[in-house]
Amino acid sequence: MNTESHFQLLSTLGINSKSFCPHALRIQLPGLVISLHSNSERLIDTLKSYFDCVLLSDEHPQTDIQLFAVQMDEIPLEIRNLPWQDWHREAGKIGRKEACFDADYKGISYRWILKVKTQVVFCQRGQTESSDSALHSFALGPVNNHPNQIINFMLTQFLNHRQRLGSLLGHASALRIHNKGVAIAGLSGGGKSTLMLKLLEKGQHFISNDRILCHATAEGIQLQGIPKQPRINPGTIVFNPRLHGLMSESERQSYLAMPTEELRAHEEKYDADVNQLFWPNCYLAENRLDALVVLNWQANPEHPTFCRQTTLAKSPELVAAIMKTPGVFFAEANSQFIANGKAPHPQRYLDLLGELPCLELTGNIDFEAAERLVIQALEELH
Repeated sequence: MNTESHFQLLSTLGINSKSFCPHALRIQLPGLVISLHSNSERLIDTLKSYFDCVLLSDEHPQTDIQLFAVQMDEIPLEIRNLPWQDWHREAGKIGRKEACFDADYKGISYRWILKVKTQVVFCQRGQTESSDSALHSFALGPVNNHPNQIINFMLTQFLNHRQRLGSLLGHASALRIHNKGVAIAGLSGGGKSTLMLKLLEKGQHFISNDRILCHATAEGIQLQGIPKQPRINPGTIVFNPRLHGLMSESERQSYLAMPTEELRAHEEKYDADVNQLFWPNCYLAENRLDALVVLNWQANPEHPTFCRQTTLAKSPELVAAIMKTPGVFFAEANSQFIANGKAPHPQRYLDLLGELPCLELTGNIDFEAAERLVIQALEELH
């Protein structure tokens, strides 16, 4: 097939132009300004509300990365019929989530990405952004119905940028508590967000919900998060008074009536805006990383919750909890996209984080006990 025909079609339509996409916003992340242009005022209004804490004024001139998001009810046939290849999911994940197709256009590498469930299509540019006339990275499809995917698209550019500069990507939530930066890792659904939000009641700042970046500095390890609101399930909400307003009291009582294991497994996402639910300026972009918490527990009331202080160097089996592949959107500094199925290397995590204090929680899943044990351990750290 002609691998350039779909690019030429989009170029002809002019979707990658500010005249076609007159609505825009800019956000400020550490060392990076990202702008998004769209033909949908509704989408931009939604994103402005979501990114309120990092939003730049319309008059702000700087942009490091330009993105486009085009609302289309019907994606062109030339794009829908691309020879998609399923993207391999990480261990423990099931079902098709993404498919991709790599192509070059005007000497620049691109990766087309299809979100299988929503049918939103992305085109990620491999090279870092510049002032040339090539297409910028963009999204097409029912974006008005799926703003969360555009939020992820924007934040992924920051994650990619920092990784190309040498930062290590981690699968963890993070907060500042007792003047310490703490990252919480564990298996998906293991309670990272629930424990982070519970600790935040006695903490100072929310840093991140599910992704962290780490790099070495002269003062220690620097932790960076992203302004992605925690997307939490009912099991997190019903037991935290701070979050009760996210659902009606009748809904809460209905969930409380469910068996514990059924409630814990129930998936229904709610966005928790920490700046509104906790206090203004709750979000903090970065902090020194002082400790890791790894959730290695199970629902078993016969075994009390226990906190063991160790390090990843002493307990390398815990590294898997924090490792995270850069994902289908990532390209190296040389513009080469990450290979399908490539896994992160444990040694990079051990080299950077190996000597950091690590609090391993074992035994029964008990967030009241975990809060008490973690705070006690943090108070004893120097």
